[in-house]
Amino acid sequence: MDFSALGIKGVSAASDIKEPPLKIALIGDPGVGKSWLACSLASPSNMVMDLDFDGRAASLQGKPNVFVKTYHDSNPNVPKAMQDFETDLAALKYAKSQGKEVPGTYVIDSISYARKAAESELIRQESKLGRPVRIGTTTLKISAGWDIINANRLYLEYIINELSTLGHVIAVFHERDEKDVVKTTKEETKYTGLVTIQPQYLNTITSIFNDTWRLKVNPQNNKRILQTSISGEFAGKCSLQGVLAEEIEPDLSKLLAKHRIAVAAKQK
Repeated sequence: MDFSALGIKGVSAASDIKEPPLKIALIGDPGVGKSWLACSLASPSNMVMDLDFDGRAASLQGKPNVFVKTYHDSNPNVPKAMQDFETDLAALKYAKSQGKEVPGTYVIDSISYARKAAESELIRQESKLGRPVRIGTTTLKISAGWDIINANRLYLEYIINELSTLGHVIAVFHERDEKDVVKTTKEETKYTGLVTIQPQYLNTITSIFNDTWRLKVNPQNNKRILQTSISGEFAGKCSLQGVLAEEIEPDLSKLLAKHRIAVAAKQK
C-alpha cells in the first residue's frame, strides 16, 4: 500500500523494520557476575565499552574485545564524572557520524552508582536540589526532595537513549526486595514478595528497555541462571525469540545466536 498517495508520511511496513539494537536491563545481586555477562557479547566485530561507575574495572580482567573507562567523583562537592561521560558521549556520536569505528555495545556498569554521579552533577547545576550533611570534617551535599528524584530519572533515561543511538545498550542494576509502599508504616516495612532494582524509585526506568533479565545463582549447585520471563518474584520480559525462560548458560552471544536461528526458521 502506498501511504504517501494518501497524504500520510513516515509509515513503514513492519516486515521491513530491521532488527533493533539490544536494550537490556540486567538485574542481580552484587558479585553474581552481571558485568561479565553484559560483556559476553564482545567479539572482534563487536567491541564492548564498559562505562564503569562502580570502580570495579578489575572484575573484567582478561575479557577480550572489552574496553573499560571508569567515571568516578573523588570529590562529590566538585563532581566531574558525568561531565567526563558527556564529553566522551559527544565524541562517540561525532565519530559515528563521520563513519569512524566505534564500539558496538555499551554497558552502564552500574545504574545504581551512575545515579549517584548524576545526583552530584544535578546538585552542582542546581544547588537547591541538595542539602548539606556533615561527615567527619567534611560537609557534603546529598539529594533532597522529589525534584532531584525526577530529574535523576530523566537524566538516566537520556543517557540510556543517547547510547542506544550508538549500538547495543546493557544497563546493570543491583537488586533489592520490593517495598510495599501501601502497607509499609513508620513502625514496620512491608514487602511485596517481588524483586526490584536499587534504588526502588528508579523501577519505572525499566520500561524503556526491550528486555529485563535477572541473573541469579542456584544455591543447590552454585550455577548461574539467567531469568528472562515473568515469575512469582520477578517481572522479566524478553524480546528475543528462541530463548528459554531460564538459561543455565548465561552468554549473550549464544542467546543472540539462538534468537537469529529462531527468526530465520520463521521466515522460511
